[in-house]
Amino acid sequence: MISKIKKIIKKFLPEFLIIFFWHLPQSFLAALINGFPARKITVIGVAGTKGKTTTCNLISQLLEGAGQKTAMISTALVKIGSKTELNNIKMTTPSPFFLQNFIRKAVKEKCQYLVLETSSHALVQHRTLTIHFKIAVLTNMMSDHLEYHKTKEDYTNAHLKMLGSHLEYLIFNDDDPNLNKFKNLPLSSAKKITYSLENKKEILATNLSLNSKGSSFQLKSPQGLIEIKTPLLGKFNIYNSLAAIATALSQDVDLEIIKKIMSQIADTPGRMERINCGQKFEVIVDYAHSVDSLKNFFELVSSLGARKIITVFGACGDRDPTVRPSMGKIVEQNSDYIIVANDDPYSEDPEKIAQGLLEGMTKKEGRVWKILDRREAIKKAISLAQEGDLALVLGKGSEQWQVFKTQRIPWDDRQVIREILSEKR
Repeated sequence: MISKIKKIIKKFLPEFLIIFFWHLPQSFLAALINGFPARKITVIGVAGTKGKTTTCNLISQLLEGAGQKTAMISTALVKIGSKTELNNIKMTTPSPFFLQNFIRKAVKEKCQYLVLETSSHALVQHRTLTIHFKIAVLTNMMSDHLEYHKTKEDYTNAHLKMLGSHLEYLIFNDDDPNLNKFKNLPLSSAKKITYSLENKKEILATNLSLNSKGSSFQLKSPQGLIEIKTPLLGKFNIYNSLAAIATALSQDVDLEIIKKIMSQIADTPGRMERINCGQKFEVIVDYAHSVDSLKNFFELVSSLGARKIITVFGACGDRDPTVRPSMGKIVEQNSDYIIVANDDPYSEDPEKIAQGLLEGMTKKEGRVWKILDRREAIKKAISLAQEGDLALVLGKGSEQWQVFKTQRIPWDDRQVIREILSEKR
């Protein structure tokens, strides 16, 4: 019934009125019903374009390593204390009623911290109304979701909603010029903490060493100098690590604890996740689904030394279509074989989405297939893979649904891959 009412409202009212008459009252009512639970827990909001999910996971593990009990909502995981589940609601930041009820449960379970992956949509739609962020972490700020925000400035300004009077720390990537607005922003009570690989800021990583087994770097901080080794792969994960470490240091987590936890950090589901069923080639699932994330991902993959790379990917429907040729171009430049498949078409025509991706490719004959059925596309990739090859399934990570118009189909790339590999044995 509620979804039907919302559809009727959306049909007749412009977005700004929908926000005022629908989203905002819902958010306040949800908080009221649950007793404003966010007032009883320290909330850490992690926002930005890329790296949010991994950064949330790292922050949670670092705080828990210091003996704190945490709750977390991210695109990949939902957890309260030791109880962890995959996020099956297909929203980065859930609806106000889910969110407030979750926080109430976290408070009841005596969690000291809530680590909340915070989407720009959620901020604009007031889903975080009454949630006072004590710590705001900004990973980076690229053009994203312009089908919703319309301009890059609108997208950037949405994140200003995190910076209320309760804010104690604003933590952000000093190497991203797109965050200069926040660097120069006057804050009356909050302290700014910056991290970097290039500039001499509070938190600095130097002497980077990246390989196929992990990463290491020297961490310079006001608390001291220490060597960090982690199984996380890639330069972008060093940025994620610095964001999490800066957050932990702001909460007085000891450097030795940080060093220990970073060395044994658990992977984030669906982020550079290897699927091993005894096959003689590698299969990796990743959430990479934009121009920048694909560039970063393939930069990392190039260091793995695969004989051939076979990539399954698509693009999400109802999103900025102008980036699709660029996505196709990046995948083509870094893959030997490509299968274009459905991601989440939503209300868009899957054929149109695929065509946008194919427009960015030039050498199509004999190495590019369009197989919209995602299971069949994955099956094709696995049939092509031989010993020493690397099969990549990109775009959905650990998501638990595939969405066609109003139809939600249970889906997990990782489970589908395991089933196909088992059939092949």
